[in-house]
Amino acid sequence: MKGNRCLTLEQLKELKEILEQKKREVLEDIKRGLEEQLNAEREVGDIVDMSTDEILRTFEMRIRDREAKYLKKVEKALQKIEEGTYGICENCGECIGYERLKLRPVAELCIKCKLEQENYERKFGEEE
Repeated sequence: MKGNRCLTLEQLKELKEILEQKKREVLEDIKRGLEEQLNAEREVGDIVDMSTDEILRTFEMRIRDREAKYLKKVEKALQKIEEGTYGICENCGECIGYERLKLRPVAELCIKCKLEQENYERKFGEEE
């Protein structure tokens, strides 16, 4: 774990622990979801039962997709800690505030750049 100009080693250690805990939680959620899916005995019922089952499967897939995306962000943040680039805004190169990182440890943008991104998305209805 390399230090950097934005965070102390103590702060990096604390944030790394938070990220590692989040990674464990997401992996456990994914594992639990897969086990539930494998263990679920889906009986073929009437059309209403099949429709409900399909809606639930679609919802579960969306949740798993979100978890997988979040897991990638957590892993990227952990890699950045090792590289010494964690806590540095990917857009402007300024420091991301420690308090912001405690609340959102996968943050890649400082608050100024994040607000600009959100304003752009609201204005043009798309992501950059």
